Amino acid sequence: LSANPGYAVGARVPQLARHARLPPPQPGGPQAGPHDGLLVVEADESDGTLSSFHPRHAIVLNVDAEHLDYYAGLEAVCREFALFGSQTREHLVFCADDARLAELFSVLPGAVSYGLNPLAGYRVVPKPAAPAGGAGGFELWRAGRKLGDFAIRLLGEKNMLNAGAVATMLHCLGYAPEAIAAAIEPFTGAARRQQELFRDARFRVYDDYGHHPSEIQATLQALRAERPRRLLVAFQPHRFTRTQHLLAEFAGCFRGCDRLWLAEIYAASEAGIPGINGARLAEVVRGTGQTVEFIPELSDLRTAVRAAMLPGDLVLFLGAGDITLAAWDLANGLREESVTPNEELMARLSARLTPESVLRCDEPLAKRTTLRVGGKADLYVEPASEADLAAVLQFCAEQSLKPTMLGRGSNLLIRDGGIRGVVICLGHPNFSKLEIRGDRLHCGAGVRLKAVAVEARRAGLAGLEFLEGIPGSVGGSMRMNAGAMGCWLFDVVDTIRFMDYSGDVHERPASEVNVEYRGCPLFKTHIALGAVLKGQPSAAEAIGARMQQYSAKRWESQPAAPSAGCIFKNPKTIPAGKLIDELGLKGTRVGQAVVSDVHGNFIVNEGDATARDVLSLIDLIKERVRSARGIELETEVEVLGDNL
Repeated sequence: LSANPGYAVGARVPQLARHARLPPPQPGGPQAGPHDGLLVVEADESDGTLSSFHPRHAIVLNVDAEHLDYYAGLEAVCREFALFGSQTREHLVFCADDARLAELFSVLPGAVSYGLNPLAGYRVVPKPAAPAGGAGGFELWRAGRKLGDFAIRLLGEKNMLNAGAVATMLHCLGYAPEAIAAAIEPFTGAARRQQELFRDARFRVYDDYGHHPSEIQATLQALRAERPRRLLVAFQPHRFTRTQHLLAEFAGCFRGCDRLWLAEIYAASEAGIPGINGARLAEVVRGTGQTVEFIPELSDLRTAVRAAMLPGDLVLFLGAGDITLAAWDLANGLREESVTPNEELMARLSARLTPESVLRCDEPLAKRTTLRVGGKADLYVEPASEADLAAVLQFCAEQSLKPTMLGRGSNLLIRDGGIRGVVICLGHPNFSKLEIRGDRLHCGAGVRLKAVAVEARRAGLAGLEFLEGIPGSVGGSMRMNAGAMGCWLFDVVDTIRFMDYSGDVHERPASEVNVEYRGCPLFKTHIALGAVLKGQPSAAEAIGARMQQYSAKRWESQPAAPSAGCIFKNPKTIPAGKLIDELGLKGTRVGQAVVSDVHGNFIVNEGDATARDVLSLIDLIKERVRSARGIELETEVEVLGDNL
């Protein structure tokens, strides 16, 4: 067998053929007879020696513009293949999907074609892979008759065609389809061809010899079928001449990956060419709009790739040079890492979500609250779509994990022990879309209330000015029925869109929803996805003036230091802030948590406050008010999470 390995993604045909342990050919079959003692070799056109072969049988996979340091052009490469084909003494099996091969070989005696092409002598018909990804198989047809079903363990169309080539040749040599199928199925591939170096619940790492643009595209397509959350690719160009001649082809062949790193060119004994290097290739790739990072030193490649990896990622190292050392280095390092239960959970969840969703484990939540206190979330996720949100909820139900919704972190106090289970934030841009239609504002749950007020002013819609100073999102504010300046969010809500915890989406007029002071009971058991808010046409200048008035009043009456907003609900007889002021509690502190001098109903973080400080100060205020006035203060701020 002679093959150009340019498309031999994952398995070189001779190695696949050598792997096969076949019974003798069928008596009376085509070309029945002894075939023991055949020397199976792999050859290519790289140095002009392909025409030195006079094989008994040959398989030719493809012809491409390659090794142009030796050949004057593609026509010269084709002449080399044509001569090789004419020197094949018996069976010449070639891929009918390659138009150049069909032109070169179809008229030769003993030529047999295979492939996806309906006109192929042996037609390969793909069978679908499993829904979860993985290898599939194919049917092989000859003269309108199905010869058999063939399963393969390797990924991608090119591997399937390689197996089809071997099956075609073996059938021509008289072997039974059942015996061929049994021999091919156990084959797991060759070293450095789609070779899996590492796999656990978090990551997969592959090493592949591919170094031609056609190989790269085929390899990326094959591994995409594994459906990783992201496909990360590190590539080392091979030879200065190949990089120079195929620079334009290299520029566009990495489109199937999510992150890309380029190493310096592996010389393979060639002398350098001025202006041809890894940095130049990276520049050309960037010119296509694709982000790429150039890593001059191979020793730094492993570190750069590992820093970018997230659970669910598949990492592919590509190239015919010593980039394999970086691949093995990363794989060995991953084997030495200890995996926490949260990391395992995140890896399993990541498989359910699209790459656009944000997913982290042990995520600090203090930075996600306006009070700047609190511990970590076991898992933190920003779904990229309603479908991803539903997938998160389904995962939580299956794993008996509690889902906790997080808005923009205002009106919220998270305890120092953090939140167990999964914290979900609708902060992805897909949930932050705002569209004005007439006098209605269609808002996603993640839209900031300040943005609602600003866009309403631009559109000349009044009634939403009070939202300007509320530091929250539409979704969180619906849950709390947020208010300011004597107005409440549900005063301006027309319809709402929400999801139940089974993942089903609903819409409802706001008039049918029960709301109360600082709360909407519906959202204790449902998740706000968005709302349609109603405005009243008015002059933009008048709207802007009211917004400036509200803003000035807010800055005069509220502290600038980090806070959660009002801590206590107002008792019926007296505002909570006035009550705290009358009792002389302004300035009272526990640690770095202090009752604001500006507004008595605010507790501010003076730098390093903990949730424990804030909660202790809340308890102190409650006790003083209870003792002095007999009033039982009720917290307005929502308290979540565990104590340390």
